[in-house]
Amino acid sequence: MRTSQLYRARHLLPIGTPPLEDGALLVEAGCIRAVGSHRELAAAHPRAAAFDFGDAVLLPPLVNAHTHLELTGAAQWAAAAGDDAVPGDFVDWILQLVRLRRTVTTAELRAALTRGLEQSLRAGTGAIGDIFTTLAAADAYAGTPLRGRVFAEVLGVDPERVTARLAEISARLGTPPAPGLAWGLSPHAPYTLNAATLAATLDFARRHDLPLAMHWAESAAERELLEQGEGPFAARLYPAVGWPCSPRSPGGGGTGPANFPPGSLMIHGTHARAADIETLVGAGLAVVLCPRSNSRFGATRAPLAAFRQAGVPLALGTDSLASSPSLSVWDELAFARQWFAGVLDPADWLAIATAGGAMALGLADRLGRLTAGREASFQVVAVPAGATAATLAEALCAAGEQITVLALVLNGENVLPLP
Repeated sequence: MRTSQLYRARHLLPIGTPPLEDGALLVEAGCIRAVGSHRELAAAHPRAAAFDFGDAVLLPPLVNAHTHLELTGAAQWAAAAGDDAVPGDFVDWILQLVRLRRTVTTAELRAALTRGLEQSLRAGTGAIGDIFTTLAAADAYAGTPLRGRVFAEVLGVDPERVTARLAEISARLGTPPAPGLAWGLSPHAPYTLNAATLAATLDFARRHDLPLAMHWAESAAERELLEQGEGPFAARLYPAVGWPCSPRSPGGGGTGPANFPPGSLMIHGTHARAADIETLVGAGLAVVLCPRSNSRFGATRAPLAAFRQAGVPLALGTDSLASSPSLSVWDELAFARQWFAGVLDPADWLAIATAGGAMALGLADRLGRLTAGREASFQVVAVPAGATAATLAEALCAAGEQITVLALVLNGENVLPLP
């Protein structure tokens, strides 16, 4: 009986080590045993079952480190509600999203989440960091082969309501959302919690050993609210949802990023300052970049060069279909490469979209690179038109929606959904 498999492609990109032409992976029991030239591995393991992908690229799955898959139906909900006007700014967008969420049922959210999971797999995504609000729809995750974390969302300024929400989350922590998914916690943003509710959320995370994911330093409006208690959030968002408003003293009372559990994620970071970046490094926090979403609400770019120079771990996320045109990290990668032109080279971007995301989600020992000892998880894509070995990384970064995912193997199993 054949107990090993040999996967070959014209190009193999291990990530972190030089690419291989006519490379191959030797896999046994869902684990990578060797990476090298096809000729040498085939000669050394003649009884291995052979899988030849031909003129293709074999590389790690992409990691979508920040998304909201339950919002996959946002465009359809907006059309059905007659509320599909383009928002004027970030606050208008938030208020529109609040209105839309009130129009849909749990069944509709569950169906949207299911579609989002399928779209992720089709795009070559192997792991996610998903922000999740509708706890009653958690069963939608059950059959997915995706790895990563589901961050249960918490927001609000009423301590009693937040306490009740945390109790709901606590009741679910004993059962993972799916075999490859673990729980995390998402205090939504500094502008949607106050000192008391954020402190309660952080305490809950510490007691249950949960990493956090928070939208952070995303807009100028956030700074205005935190520092002066003024601006668009104070003038329009808070009155619309019936919340009192006052400056938040970011970091005061032990609730700033410096007090977040190691391994937590700060999402966006477009308005991060030098002192903020020092805090991230000291606390061991990663930043998930979502450039397509950020570009929708102004031209503010995250301080990518400063993050990189300081050694802040970086990952990519698509955000949701409420703010981005697709759930494909390939599309996000193409936009990021163009928007941050000249800051990083293609190999760096590919590493951020694979190994960077895996590290951010606590999966670095399993995913993100193709090396002996990691699980047999990889994707196979068609070689972009005209690409050569010398131009392959650039071609992959630029291809976006032109990328054709031929196979997605997670833990030794091809999990690509049927068309």
